[in-house]
Formats: sequence, structure tokens, C-alpha cells
Amino acid sequence: MIDYNDALKKVLSQAKPMAKEVLPLAKALGRVLAENIKSREPVPPFQKATMDGYAVRSQDLVFSAGADWVELEVIEDLPAGKVTKTMLKPGKAIRIMTGASLPKNADAVVKVEDTEKRGKKVLIGRRVRPMENTGQIGEDVKKGELVLPKGQAIGAAELGMLASLGINKVKVFKRPTLAIISTGDEIVEPGSRIRPGQIRNSNGYSLLGLGLEAGAEVKYLGIAKDKKSELRAKISQSRGCEVLVLTGGVSVGDYDLVKDQLKEFGVKPFFWQARIKPGKPVFFGVKRSQLVFGLPGNPASAMVTFYLFVRPALDKMLGKTQTGPRYGRAILLEDLSLKPGRTHFLRGILEQDGVVVQVRPFHDQKSGVLKSMVKSNVLIVVPPTLEAVERGEEVGIIYLD
Repeated sequence: MIDYNDALKKVLSQAKPMAKEVLPLAKALGRVLAENIKSREPVPPFQKATMDGYAVRSQDLVFSAGADWVELEVIEDLPAGKVTKTMLKPGKAIRIMTGASLPKNADAVVKVEDTEKRGKKVLIGRRVRPMENTGQIGEDVKKGELVLPKGQAIGAAELGMLASLGINKVKVFKRPTLAIISTGDEIVEPGSRIRPGQIRNSNGYSLLGLGLEAGAEVKYLGIAKDKKSELRAKISQSRGCEVLVLTGGVSVGDYDLVKDQLKEFGVKPFFWQARIKPGKPVFFGVKRSQLVFGLPGNPASAMVTFYLFVRPALDKMLGKTQTGPRYGRAILLEDLSLKPGRTHFLRGILEQDGVVVQVRPFHDQKSGVLKSMVKSNVLIVVPPTLEAVERGEEVGIIYLD
């Protein structure tokens, strides 16, 4: 049996980043950058108006004693997308729209709300400081700046930033293909008639969802009954997939066939059983470059072990800089009494009290209770040396969402 941290190190030592591919920007959401992105030009590339109003020379707005307005002559209208060759002279103003390039000699924009138009004149009711209501060259991104590093996941903001840099194609890591097999005579697919002693196949679909959320291409291979021939046939269908996940059949019962069949199939085992709860009967091995995971059959255990081992491997294969779920700290709201010797990952629910992050353990920690994963948004991490944690103590957490 292996400790959790050692088990995770073995998994990550075998996970390798995928090859690279170039995608159109519109198809890059959710992918991971395989190159550093540096700006070839400043953003914005020119000084611009950030408000609708009037481009002025700020030194022209000198109010006489008792005067409420300064009057300037409007010499031009300047919409966004247009550039004027007119140089602004003293006593003049140019009507300007948001995003338009600032005229020469103008150093500020007066918001339209602070003005009153009168024919070819504009009355301005307040002073403005130099550069007020304007955007400066390169204030968002400087030329040559490292904007997005290799390993950065591309979200909506990153898509917009890439577009603003003029990039329409981007180099990313390919997605690994994840094959999923559920095992057991007792499970049936949703929609099928259920007989006494049978349960529906929740694991296949929860793991499918976790794989998609992690960014993998997922190939669901269905259910393998407790027969060697059927299990071998299903495993054979995973050829060409970078990751294979089986759920169920990795315990020590007479019908738990997965571990033996994987060995016969040429999978080199790295560990079987880890000092964790839930999820002790977890298997990890490698066949050539394919990572193979055998997860427990109980629904909560299957999901927890996916988060602990499969997700970090997928993150590394996707080229992410940070692998696995996000860790944090929270104040425990209930006493915990545990059997020491294994790292416990308890399903928990975050609660916020002002700026204090608190966590309450889900009331039922049985590994077969899938509702605990539906209701919980974190795992409470308790080291193997502890047999009790008191309410009010700080504990480690792993975010699930």
C-alpha cells in the first residue's frame, strides 16, 4: 500500500504533455497554450477617447471669475475608426466618439454630459485634467510584453486578449483521449429495465463528465460484465486512447477481475491500493504510453479518486502549468473523529461568514452515497496521523468546482 503523495508522484512521473497543434482562435476556448504569447504591438496602438464628448486642450478651459461655462468652437466631428489630420488650435474643440483616435494637440476629453451644444459652439461646464477620459498608447499591453505564458488555459478573457493582439491562430496542446469502462454484472445502463440486485451505472456518466470538465476527449466504452472475455474485449477497444479508466472490479473479491486482466494485457502496475479514504482499492499502471487507472466501484470513491489521480494526470498531459484541483484552507464547523493511518478526503460544504471561509462535513461519508458529491463543493483533507480534529481548527481543502 502506498501513501497518497507518493502515489500522486508516480502518476505525474508517467504523464507527459501531448503533442502540439495549431487551431483557429474561435476553436481555442478551453485549450492550453503551447507557446508564450508576446505582443508585437502596443494595445491600444494610439491615444484614444474613452468617453463620448469633446477633444480639447486642457489649458483652454480657464473659467473667468463667476463664469459657469467656457465657450469653444467645434470644428469637426470625429467618429470611432476615423483619424483626423486637423491639429487642434487654441479655443477649438472636436466632437469625438468613444474609441476614436485623439487629434493632435488634444490632451483630454470632456464628457458630453458636462457640455451644452449651441450651433457651432460648445459650452463646457467643468475643467478637465490632462489625459482625463483618454486611453494611452500601450496602457493595456506594451510592445514585447509577455502577455500569456505557455501552459495558460484559454478562457473567454484570453480569447479576447489574443484577438486584441491580432492573433487569429494559436498553438495549443492536443487533448488526450480518455476511455471509460464500467465493470460488473450488477450494473445496467440508465433507461434499461432494472432487476432485483442491480443498480444503474452512475459511474460511467459521472466520470465521463469529470473527463470532459478536465478538457479531455472522452470515449465511453460501456459496461463490461464479470467475464474475462468481455473485459478483455472492452479493454481492447481502448487502443489509441492515451488514458484508460475502469471503475469497479479492483478490490479483492473473487469477481474483481480488473487488476489481473490488466496485467495479462501487458499493463505494468505502479501501485494497487493507496492509504486514502475513500478510495483505498485504486490501481495505476502503464501500457506503453497509455495511463491506466482502476478506480473503486462505489460512486463517491470513484469520483474522489478521479479528482486525486486522473485529473492531475490529464492536466499535465494538457500542458497546464498547475496540475490537479485547487487547494485552500477553511475553518472546520464540526468535530471530526477518524481512524488514523490513511489520508482522509471528506466531502464538505463551504460556508462564508464575512471574510472567513468555513467548511461543514457532509453528514454521510459512506463511499456509496453519490449525493455527497452532488451537495459538496470541497474535499476536507485530514492527514493520516490525526484521529481527531476539533471544531474551529483550520483544515486543508480541495475545491471540486
